[in-house]
Amino acid sequence: MNRLAFECSGAWCSVALEADGEVRTRQQRSQRGHAELLLPWVDELLAERGLHYGDLDALAISHGPGSFTSLRIGLGIMQGIALAHDLPIHPVSSLDATAEAHDPACQIPHLMVIMDARMGEVYVAHYGLKAGRRHRLDDPQLTTIAALPSIPDNQQMVAVGSGADHYAQALAERFKGGEMRITENSWPTADAVLRLADAVAPVAGWSLEPLYLRHKVTHQSGG
Repeated sequence: MNRLAFECSGAWCSVALEADGEVRTRQQRSQRGHAELLLPWVDELLAERGLHYGDLDALAISHGPGSFTSLRIGLGIMQGIALAHDLPIHPVSSLDATAEAHDPACQIPHLMVIMDARMGEVYVAHYGLKAGRRHRLDDPQLTTIAALPSIPDNQQMVAVGSGADHYAQALAERFKGGEMRITENSWPTADAVLRLADAVAPVAGWSLEPLYLRHKVTHQSGG
C-alpha cells in the first residue's frame, strides 16, 4: 500500500509518504510558503522510494478546520493529484490529527485540542479514551475561551494546539486550581493524518470539501 498525505491547516506544512509500511516525511513551519513546498517535497519523497504518482493507491489530507488560505492551497493541490491519477482521498479532521500527533500511544485520558481561529475565537474538540483507543466526545466547534465548558471535578484536562499556545494566559485564568495543563508547541502532522486515514471513508477528488466551521470566510492576515 502506497499512500501520500498532506497537513496544511496552519503555520506548519508537512507531507508524508507511506510505502510498503515505511513512512517518510517532510515538514517545516511556513506561514505563507505551503504552495512552494508541497509538490517539491512530494517529488523528493517519491524519488527516494523509486515511485511515481501512478504507484500511489490512496491519498489523505487534513481538511480542516484551520487557516482558510492554507487549507485551500493543500486541498487544491491534493485534488489535482487525485483527479489526474484517479485516486481516493481520506479527509481527516485537523483537530483529530493534532490529538494523534501529540498522543500517538493514547495515554492521555482527557485531551482538549484548541486551534486558534483568529478574531478571538478557537476551534475545539474534546477526546477521551475507551479500551485504549481515543474517541472524540463531541463535535468540533467554533467558540471562545470564555465559553469553554467547565471541567468535571477530579479531572485534569490536557490542552494542546495553536489556540492553547496563543491563549495560554486566558486558559489559566479560565481554569484555575490545576484543572487544565497546557502543553505547548503541538501541531497536526501528515504522518498523524496517515495513521487516522483508515478510520475515515474515502471520497473522490471532485467531492473533497474543506471543514471550515466558520461559515463566513474572511480575508484577514493569516486566515
